[in-house]
Amino acid sequence: MKKRISSITITAITLLILPIAPLHAQELEGFGSIALDLNGPEEDPRVIGHWTLVRPGNQRTEGDDPNFTFDEIDAGMYTFTTILPEGTSATIELLLNGKSVEIVDRPQISIPLDGQDRYVVKVEYTYSRTGTVAVASTPAGLTFTLKGPNDTEIKGETPYSHIGPEGQWTAYFEEIEGCPSLPAQSDKLVKDSRITLSVDIVCDNLKDSDIGKQLEKSLEFVTVTIDGKTVVFEDVRTQDWFAPYVSKVAKAAIISGYKDRSGNPEGTFGPSDNVTVAQLAKVAHEMSGVDETKIRVPVINTRAKNQWFEQYFTSAEQRWWEVWRDRRVDPSRSAKRGEVIATVLRAMGIRTVWAEGKTFGDVTPIDKYANAIETAAIDGLIDTGGNFRAKDPINRAELAKIVSNAVELYGEDTLEQTGGSR
Repeated sequence: MKKRISSITITAITLLILPIAPLHAQELEGFGSIALDLNGPEEDPRVIGHWTLVRPGNQRTEGDDPNFTFDEIDAGMYTFTTILPEGTSATIELLLNGKSVEIVDRPQISIPLDGQDRYVVKVEYTYSRTGTVAVASTPAGLTFTLKGPNDTEIKGETPYSHIGPEGQWTAYFEEIEGCPSLPAQSDKLVKDSRITLSVDIVCDNLKDSDIGKQLEKSLEFVTVTIDGKTVVFEDVRTQDWFAPYVSKVAKAAIISGYKDRSGNPEGTFGPSDNVTVAQLAKVAHEMSGVDETKIRVPVINTRAKNQWFEQYFTSAEQRWWEVWRDRRVDPSRSAKRGEVIATVLRAMGIRTVWAEGKTFGDVTPIDKYANAIETAAIDGLIDTGGNFRAKDPINRAELAKIVSNAVELYGEDTLEQTGGSR
């Protein structure tokens, strides 16, 4: 008997797997929204670039608004572009339904808008090409208007300096009654450079003008520039022994003189006034560069709470500076000479020697601040010989000398190099 062999036909089924089209190639349908959020540089938030949004079909919408929203717009490919203000660069972050999907360091980005999509285009401009513009006059104290890129306009008095974007800068000087008009001074600033726009005033009537009278004062009294303003300390004559020290610490914004309730300089330094514990706390931080704002705990001394010196007290307490180990120390009492020396060395991070009691007639090894006092004498911070009077108060002129010498001795930079407020 023959066996019948059944033939089985096997049909191979080939599966065709189609690649998934990328989002940009898919057909975009429906309606969505695109919101623009443009932010200027930290130094000048008003500076933003002109922008353009290119719609499907090459339709364009342009504007200068820092915030603008396109609602219920057709799905499709959009392109956002911004013109960079002078001296800036831009970072664009694209957010989809509240989540970041792309960040680019260029002034253009594409947006694949689909139905129900809510996009936000966040632009951050930063000044990346800057230099220094200085405005000066002889004599100093001349009022000016400085105009520069991105419609920048600054008013002030000479001498003055400003860090700004590269581009053309022009200084216009105020006229002096009875004197010829002063020509505007202009120059082009490039990245990492410095330009000085200055004029020399030659006029027979100058002595009768406000600037002439200011010049006479500046020759008699210490004159400094604080926050762009010329300040004459009418209680510090240039011939006083403490004048050079006052000038240095004031220029460095360590001890800047008295101010009124609005924060404007009064034109007095108070050289004979005793230094208070509160003032010492601030000066120690300013001279050493210790950042009092990094301490974020409540102040322990209740007398310092809600006062202008509260943060300085908090910092001094937490750093265990000697004077502020007494949590009930009176901020308004006069600081003692020994306390000042100990605080200065502590703030500057100076290691002290063991006192031997041979430097001053009234400082023994067991005195509270003997180690700091003898260290200061060895280093040349204070004069030696006679008595030190560690428990006596210290006035602002004496403090100016100690601070000036301490920064020169222990600081990495001189006062001239570090001038300016924090």
